[in-house]
Amino acid sequence: MKRFFSGIAVLLLFSFAMRGANIDYQNELRAPAYPLVTVDPYFSVWSFTNEAYADMTRHWSGRKQPLLVAVRVDGVTYRVLGNEAQMPDPMYGRKPHKQPENPLYHQQGPVVFEQAAKQLSVNVLPTSTVYEMECGPVNVTMTFTAPLLLDDLDLLSRPVNYLGFKVTPVEKGKHSVQVYVEASPRIAVDIEPVPVNIETGSLDGVKFIRTGTVAQPVLEKKGDDVRIDWGYFYMAPVSGKGSLAIVQTAAARPAFMSSGKVKAFGKQNNIECPNFDSDQIACAWVMDLGKVKKEKEEVLMLAYDDIHSIKYLGQPLDAYWKADPKNTITREMSKAAKGYAKVIERCSEFDKDLVTKATISGGKEYADLCATAYRQAVAAHKLVRSPRGELFFMSKENFSNGCAGTVDVTYPSFPLFLFSNTDIAQAMLNFIFDYAESGNWENVWAPHDVGQYPDAYGQHYGNWMPLEESGNMLIMTAALLKQSTDAGFAQKHWRTLTKWALYTLQNGQNPEKQLCTDDFAGKLAHNVNLSAKSIVAIAAYAKMATSLGKVDEAEAFRAFAESMAKKWKEDAFENDHYRLAFDKEDSWSLKYNLIWDKLLNLNVFDEDIVPTELAYYKGKMNPYGVPLDSRRQYSKTDWQLWVAAMTPDQEGFREFMLPVYKFYNETPDRVPMGDWVNTKEPAFNSMQARSVVGGFFMKLYIDYPLSPVARKK
Repeated sequence: MKRFFSGIAVLLLFSFAMRGANIDYQNELRAPAYPLVTVDPYFSVWSFTNEAYADMTRHWSGRKQPLLVAVRVDGVTYRVLGNEAQMPDPMYGRKPHKQPENPLYHQQGPVVFEQAAKQLSVNVLPTSTVYEMECGPVNVTMTFTAPLLLDDLDLLSRPVNYLGFKVTPVEKGKHSVQVYVEASPRIAVDIEPVPVNIETGSLDGVKFIRTGTVAQPVLEKKGDDVRIDWGYFYMAPVSGKGSLAIVQTAAARPAFMSSGKVKAFGKQNNIECPNFDSDQIACAWVMDLGKVKKEKEEVLMLAYDDIHSIKYLGQPLDAYWKADPKNTITREMSKAAKGYAKVIERCSEFDKDLVTKATISGGKEYADLCATAYRQAVAAHKLVRSPRGELFFMSKENFSNGCAGTVDVTYPSFPLFLFSNTDIAQAMLNFIFDYAESGNWENVWAPHDVGQYPDAYGQHYGNWMPLEESGNMLIMTAALLKQSTDAGFAQKHWRTLTKWALYTLQNGQNPEKQLCTDDFAGKLAHNVNLSAKSIVAIAAYAKMATSLGKVDEAEAFRAFAESMAKKWKEDAFENDHYRLAFDKEDSWSLKYNLIWDKLLNLNVFDEDIVPTELAYYKGKMNPYGVPLDSRRQYSKTDWQLWVAAMTPDQEGFREFMLPVYKFYNETPDRVPMGDWVNTKEPAFNSMQARSVVGGFFMKLYIDYPLSPVARKK
């Protein structure tokens, strides 16, 4: 086996890298769930409990995807991640998961690693989750790193995460230490334990073990509560050290406890397993660190090759990292191994920069929210190239309907990506324009989505949102133009933008009964907030027309927007606030769409409107935030953070932000951040793990208006 580094170089490099990972910041938010492996909507593994060893690890949907880690110290074995004892799948929204009929899904073997480590701390940073564990005479730092750096498309697309172990003696003397990592083939399976292949191998200098289904139904499955069942999951040590083996868990776990070693199952390095659950077959890596007297590290790569990532209008698209046909997953893992130290250093610098800015912008609690939301927002997307070479950064609408590239999911998440990289922000709009202009979309308003992930076959959602999506696309395109100062994108799609602007102009003053993005509330006629969005969108179109030198068009649409805003104020005002619907007395709603009036320097609404609304909202504040409107006590956390960002100072911002922080810190619903929540009790309604938490970055986007990439340009 060709190794990447000499022994001394490895230790020096790892030591430097791990020091870089330890920034002086502790996230004090008790996350509803902790991100571990975060690559895309399919390769996504989380811990749903306070202690990493309290339950098995799970996909963001709550279905089990077990990673099990144990550390043996001086002959005593401590469980540090995962749990052999099974807990039920958590709630799907407010209803229990539909449980698989196959009893093997629920079977529980003997618990071998009974003794858990003592968890000292957990720290969620933007690109990593760090656990500190006490394992008798040594402490173990277990770090999951997802290098989702939005200013580096190659790194962003690379489907490789790192799992690092740093062992630090806390008692004198030398201590014998071995590490055991076990991964279930379920990571490459949906729910039922279908036949899988497992093999060990070495290629491009990478020593690996991998697993995937025998059938390999590439891109044949779509939906919401669905996991990938094609492609291959890989484990590979960065240094090439340690033993990778196909194991039978009932034998491997006791063997590790007694000797610190495991014996491979059978004599082959490639097996087909008809039922990995009943046969208790798994992938394992065992690393003997020897006699540890001073700090020592080892790192494991966790990777996934999904073969093809997206099907767009019938054509399979590969992940961005496969743009070079010569690039294979093992070559990508080789790059990840060789560049490990530099990647960790960059992640550390990014984490420090982000939490520092967020703390200055909104205080420590705001920084905690942003750090916790970052990987969830980014990893709900997949980066691919279109058939014509354009970037597509396509989201999955997690746990609401599984739609691909939903416009009103992109809209609330957009501040994070505007703040980070205008190329990525544009990639979130490219496929909507492409689909709308392809001849497959015949309406005069913007689409809601382009399919059901990962099959982008055309709009999936059966309910139209004409004003919502047209307004969203106009506003986001204008925001992109303002951020990048390149009018070429708007010019390219001007005919489409004009069509949407005309529809919005004709229908946005007093909307007919239709859905807005808050579709769970049902259709509403005369929606004041939707009308506000329409007016902002028309003014935004006028602003873009000015940038393109279309003077007459700009003046005409600007005049319409001003006239509509004046009438809006007259028709919506009720004593000390503005109504939910123009025709509903004693009603109110969060007018979060108004934030773009100032952000885009449109100033089409009178300056007294937002202060009037903010003062009224304060009187409606519940323990976990302000309700969405006067009909119910529920709200959306992304919209609450937008409203918070509309306040004129940090004190006002924190008044609206802190109840959201309190909700996530106290909710008993242990799932990745939900965004549709109750404001009187800490219960979420549904829609977990969605990218909309990128909207938490609105205050950062306002305070730091030029993205890092935009600054470079």
